[in-house]
Formats: sequence, C-alpha cells, structure tokens
Amino acid sequence: MPPSPSRVRFIGSRELHRDLPKVLENLENPDCRYVLTIHSKPKAVMIGTEAFLSLLRGATPEDRLLALQLGALVQGLESSGAETEERQEALVAV
Repeated sequence: MPPSPSRVRFIGSRELHRDLPKVLENLENPDCRYVLTIHSKPKAVMIGTEAFLSLLRGATPEDRLLALQLGALVQGLESSGAETEERQEALVAV
C-alpha cells in the first residue's frame, strides 16, 4: 500500500493572505497542517481546532515526526541558500 500523501503544506505570508478562506476551510480537516514561512524560513505552524484538541489529548506519531522535522528546519539543518518547496515537502513527507 503506498504511503498517504503528507498533509503538511508550506505557505508563504502572501499566499496565506490571498488564500485565507481556503486555508481556513482546509484546516477543518484534523490531519491538515500548514507551516507559515517568511523568506523561506518556518515561522509558525497552523492547525485546526480539532487537531489542537487532539494534541491536548496526546500527540500522534505523525505529530511527533512533524515536530522533529520542524525542529531540524528551525535549527538550520536545512540546506543553506534558498529552499525550494520540493525540498520542504520532502522533509516533512510521512
């Protein structure tokens, strides 16, 4: 069985501003995650309310993996220079 596609999506601040209604609708899916980037650097993770409540009850293995991957990004373990969306998606693929 092929792995399910990652529901983590990197989104820039301009794209977020432009697509906010769609992003908010997508966040109704508890498996959906957005990583807000500014100048290709992660600044925030957005999750819906159901996902947040689920986190309060106990993190899933996918959430722990995402936390480790985002930690690597924030600590500068990503490639130096401009990161591509492909590279970011590969890093968080579950």
